[in-house]
Amino acid sequence: MRFLIIILLALFIAAVAGSYASSSTGHIVLTYAGWTIQTSLVFFLLLLVILFLLIYISIRLIVHLWNFPERYKYWRYQRHQRLSEKYLTKGLLALIEGNWNLAEESLKKGIPYARVPLINYLGAARAAQLQGALDRRDHYLRCAHEDNPDSKIAVGLARAELQISQKQTEQALATLTHLHDVRPDQKQVKLMLLKTYTDLKSWRKVLELLSGLERARLLSKDIIRVKQLEAYAGLLQQAGKTANKEILENTWQDIPKNLRKELYLLEVYTNEKLKYADNAGCERLLRQSLKKRWDTGIVRLYGLVEGEDSMSQLAFAEKLLAEHTRDPALLLTLGRLSIRNSLWGKARAYLEESIKREPNPESYRELASLLEKQGEYSMASACYQQGLALATTIARHDSVKLLEQAERQEAMCEGARQVV
Repeated sequence: MRFLIIILLALFIAAVAGSYASSSTGHIVLTYAGWTIQTSLVFFLLLLVILFLLIYISIRLIVHLWNFPERYKYWRYQRHQRLSEKYLTKGLLALIEGNWNLAEESLKKGIPYARVPLINYLGAARAAQLQGALDRRDHYLRCAHEDNPDSKIAVGLARAELQISQKQTEQALATLTHLHDVRPDQKQVKLMLLKTYTDLKSWRKVLELLSGLERARLLSKDIIRVKQLEAYAGLLQQAGKTANKEILENTWQDIPKNLRKELYLLEVYTNEKLKYADNAGCERLLRQSLKKRWDTGIVRLYGLVEGEDSMSQLAFAEKLLAEHTRDPALLLTLGRLSIRNSLWGKARAYLEESIKREPNPESYRELASLLEKQGEYSMASACYQQGLALATTIARHDSVKLLEQAERQEAMCEGARQVV
């Protein structure tokens, strides 16, 4: 419609100009250096208009040619940006959907078009690892660092995270140690180092890190305490494996007093101390703990340790019976302590009551051993069989629970791996 209006307007102007030209008799005479040019006024005006248009078009053309490199560069930039977004989006979606090969190929294709291809490299590295191509993974990570040296920490953390997920714990530790040397104040590096040291059971390193994390307030007090308990428990278990009682005692004494009161550490220490004949000190510790608070795990251990006075130990346990009459763990402990004091009748009564309250392989084993001493072999055999059947059932149930837990953790890990 607009084009039609322009044509009609041009025809109208041409008609007016033609009418004016046919009726006009004006002339223009130009003289220069002996030369004389004579023409009509209308033709001269038309010539001026044409000349003006030619000059205008020439100037515009020169300006366009002058700006062509910049305009081409901008067009190329826009094209690259579109392609970069296209391949990045396609690659990340494929990564989330679990199509590792497509994800790697798409992210790799987008690298030449991306202004900062860091995300492409990191995503391609993850996709390559998920295909088991660790050489390609390392190549992408190396390229990411070379392309953007300022992102050293980010690339290093990504490398460490991939190494940890691939069970390359030693390599991850080397990566994180280097990053920690470069940026000692970086929070994520510290947290990943904490996890790596924990996986490697380097408990003293864990405690050193926790001290710094506590001062910097990077973790809550509750989490710090839980991690400290885990580390000190690990040290106690490592000391127990040395078969050196002195090392175990020194490790226990090195634990802060406020943490030695924790039931969890007391239980770990007692279990390790039970490997040695001399564990009278544990009886005192367990007794002090039970005077302050009730715990079935501590009660069970109290029946295993040997105090300096076995009758006094039994008397203390029987005092607990007043408030915890029906507790099967306490009844088992009383049965064990009665056996130690050669009180066979009392021991049998306690053990039978413990089994009645809650059947337990340990109670069956203690009762069977007592019945053997009393010459009741058939009943002892029946107790052994019942205890073995119960232990097998419990073991099977625990195995199923562990399998379900492992499957849930694997599903969570798989979901986490799909996010760059």
